[in-house]
Amino acid sequence: MFNQIMENIMHSGNFRTHPKTLLLAIFTTFVLATTLSGCGNVNPSEVAAKPDETERGVPVETVRVGKGTVRASFQASTILEAEEETDVIARVSGIVEDILVEEGDYVEQGQPLARLESSRYRLSREQIAAELRGVSQELTRMRQLAGQQMVSTEQLERLQSRHDALSAQLQIAELDYAEAVIRAPISGHISERYVKTGNMIQAYQQKSLFHIVNANTLRATVNLPEHALRNIEVGQQADLQLQASGANEHITAAVARVSTVVDASSGTFRVVLSVPNENHALRSGMFARVNLHYAQKHDAVRIPHHAIVRVDQSNYVFVVHENKAQRVPVSTGIRENGWVEVTVGLAEHALLIVTGQNTLRNNALVEVVEL
Repeated sequence: MFNQIMENIMHSGNFRTHPKTLLLAIFTTFVLATTLSGCGNVNPSEVAAKPDETERGVPVETVRVGKGTVRASFQASTILEAEEETDVIARVSGIVEDILVEEGDYVEQGQPLARLESSRYRLSREQIAAELRGVSQELTRMRQLAGQQMVSTEQLERLQSRHDALSAQLQIAELDYAEAVIRAPISGHISERYVKTGNMIQAYQQKSLFHIVNANTLRATVNLPEHALRNIEVGQQADLQLQASGANEHITAAVARVSTVVDASSGTFRVVLSVPNENHALRSGMFARVNLHYAQKHDAVRIPHHAIVRVDQSNYVFVVHENKAQRVPVSTGIRENGWVEVTVGLAEHALLIVTGQNTLRNNALVEVVEL
């Protein structure tokens, strides 16, 4: 091709009159020929597109599905209270003569706590007793005479009524004399002493003399939402976490009473827990957090709750199979502390995706990073 082009240029007469024109024509022809020659030598296989790089999967974190114990619980806060506590009041009036116990002392039921001045009650009792003895003797004679028909039945009945009235008065006098000694109505510790020696005490006054707390059994009252009513029964266990104790110390309590009435203003009902305290390590007034367990399953398939993807009111998880993510519908049960029971759809030892699943598509290629 290059030779033919040169021959055409030589036969042209222009190169004789314009030498520069000849040189420009030769250079242009050379470049054109080289370009055409290069184009003609291109290998079609070299023109093919470069192959794509190897496709990489979406990085995800996984765990092996296992089995364990899950419990359904309600959480609440409460204040520990003594199951038995009472204010001690006087049943008779008088001046405090002697105080026999102090705060912190443990007392048994019936143990004397204080004494009131009792001489008036003693004398009143003796006076009534003496009068009763005289009436009793007179009644005996009247009955003998009545047997001989020497006294009327009416006289005998009047004397008998007098005898019965004095007997009742004597019992009251003896009771007043005995109650001049203030005794403990229950067993427990003296938490407060309000009375002092020399105080004038009125019978059945509102102000108490002592406050006694029986801390052998404490109670914890919690208010739960009304939807929990069908799940709570007497005897169910609860864990108590005390603010004053260590983070790992738990105390076991049990449901003692369940109210069947829902408070209309708050939408809650009352549950009372019984807390054993034989060693008196707990104190009334302590703050506690309660986990009340209403259902428990052992050897259940459980997964972290954040592994679940919710789509259109349905629950799904992603598992890895042959380096691909497979979306699996699941049914869930009990939830506890970040764990969810899977009742249907997932088998033990499956490789469950727990991070990155929210952006996955079914059968998407994944790159597994096991935790």
